[in-house]
Amino acid sequence: MISAIAPAKINLAFLAGPLRPDGYHSVISIYQALDIFEKISVESSNDWSVELVGVNLAEADRIPVDGSNLVIKAALELARHVGIEKPQPMRFVIEKRVPPAAGMAGGSADAAASLVALNRAWGLDLSSIELSKVAGKIGSDVPFALLGGTALGLDTGIELTPLPPLGVHFALLVFSTPGLLTADVFLEFDRLFPAGNLTKTPDQVRNEYESGIGKILGDNSLEVAAYSLRPDLFGMAQLIPGKKAFVSGSGPTLFMLSKDSKEIDSWNQAFIASGFSAIVCKTSNGSAELVN
Repeated sequence: MISAIAPAKINLAFLAGPLRPDGYHSVISIYQALDIFEKISVESSNDWSVELVGVNLAEADRIPVDGSNLVIKAALELARHVGIEKPQPMRFVIEKRVPPAAGMAGGSADAAASLVALNRAWGLDLSSIELSKVAGKIGSDVPFALLGGTALGLDTGIELTPLPPLGVHFALLVFSTPGLLTADVFLEFDRLFPAGNLTKTPDQVRNEYESGIGKILGDNSLEVAAYSLRPDLFGMAQLIPGKKAFVSGSGPTLFMLSKDSKEIDSWNQAFIASGFSAIVCKTSNGSAELVN
């Protein structure tokens, strides 16, 4: 089998405009990769199939294993891009580390890793630029999962500009159920903010990031919508006295950042003591790539 990995992400900032005629939203996002990687392995098969490994059984029903899974959609989009009318069916083994519907783009990471693995398996030898063109047709977060690191995302998030690396920060991720589907959160956002929430320009967001992430951290247009659908998240976000946990993307995962490992560990223990599921990871400059 041929295997590839791609990183999960958090959004250090995420501003969204109103619903566009094409059904999407213009956004200004600062993406940050984490050292949590989804792994996809592929091999030829008689039929298209998806196998899940490492996923919590309680969450497995949220991940499709049919043609609606993004790995198969990625394969078919890649085939169309290179003019293959009848692509070789493939078996995909997805080693899940990112919870579904968590606002961390786990499915997008799967799609990105699939593109990298299939590029090798099918002997296409496409450049990263070509793969990114395909990725943008699959989902808004897929191009970033290919690129990784830290990046400014415009349009629907697919127009990416790499930013100076954030530097290593410890990240606390706090998980909760039920998950939130991105589409549902955007619907609630449209109801609450029909005129959108693009309160800054791309240059302002970029400049604020480069002058210190404290000015933009947690500036998330979808936060109020996530709180509306999951009112319990607001209390979770205030659990640490004097600090705030931020909504990751469309939620419901919350995150906190610190350069101090002892500080992040104390926050982790506080959430665990309160009955929540949490893990500590790090920010990463990693991207989608082939692995053994």
